[in-house]
Amino acid sequence: MLDNVERAADSSWLDGALARFAADNGDLAPRTRALLDALVAEPTRHARMLNTLSLLEHMGSHKIMATQHSAAIDQATLKHVAEEAHHAFFMKRQAEKTAERALEYVAGDLLAPSSARMYFQRLEGATVRALGERRSVRAAYLYMSMIVEFRALWFYGLYEQALKRAQHALSLKRIIGEEQAHLGDMAERLEAGHELDDVRASAVLAAERRLYSRLLGALERAAP
Repeated sequence: MLDNVERAADSSWLDGALARFAADNGDLAPRTRALLDALVAEPTRHARMLNTLSLLEHMGSHKIMATQHSAAIDQATLKHVAEEAHHAFFMKRQAEKTAERALEYVAGDLLAPSSARMYFQRLEGATVRALGERRSVRAAYLYMSMIVEFRALWFYGLYEQALKRAQHALSLKRIIGEEQAHLGDMAERLEAGHELDDVRASAVLAAERRLYSRLLGALERAAP
């Protein structure tokens, strides 16, 4: 019974947080749609965008492996890292299919690579600062992952819409489903450990919005 109550509380918090996230990012949605529409329409730049997404997914999976390697690592974390690595592979495969050549994680094969890497690194710093000195390694991992999933779900949803508008064969439905499951899992695990705090989460989400806005600007400049 207690588990059911905790899941209900978690679901209620997450539903509200998702609604606030959508509202807070309302002004960024038109710019993101315009960028994605332009990229999907041009194969060379689209391939570089896909490769950049592959890089970000790869960075995410690498960060999990670098921080979650204790003997107590659980199935949920192993599943998470495996799916993030698969997302990196999927995006890389689609990028090379679109480019019709092999691509590397180098400047000529990416869009705004420095800004993409900086986004991830600064978000990690913002998460650590928001959690404070008493944070656990587990809590930092769960919060960081949860905040990234908010953006991934939002961005991939807009990306899927752009692909449909262009009648593109690529579908992101599986990835969106897995990102949605990851988001729910991170929130549930934080709640189960009594570490889910709306003030902390809101602080990191606000920092992430600023960082994404900067990244979006860099992507717009890299794909005029």
